Amino acid sequence: MPDGEMIGVDAGQVKICLARVEDKYYAMNDMCSHFATRLSGGEFYPDDLEVECPLHDSRFSLLDGTPHEVPADEPVEVYAVRVDGDEIVVGPAEEGQ
Repeated sequence: MPDGEMIGVDAGQVKICLARVEDKYYAMNDMCSHFATRLSGGEFYPDDLEVECPLHDSRFSLLDGTPHEVPADEPVEVYAVRVDGDEIVVGPAEEGQ
C-alpha cells in the first residue's frame, strides 16, 4: 500500500478504512457515524490524519475516530494495526487508545 493512500477493506461483516502515512498504518470503521456511507470513498488528508466523508464532508481523526466537522457528532471506532511480514493485521483497539 503506497504512502499517503487509503482503501476500504471488508473483513467479514466489518468494513474497515485502512490508511498509510509514511511507515505507519491506521484503521477505523469505514462507515460514517452520521449516515451509512463508506469513508474510504471520501478524501484522505495525510498531513492532518483525517478522512472526510464523501456525502456530507464530516472529517474524522484516524487517531481516535473523533469527528472534526459537522454534521457528524459521534466518533467512529478505531482499530489497532500491526505489520506481520507482508501482512497488515487489524484488530480491536488497544486499551487506553
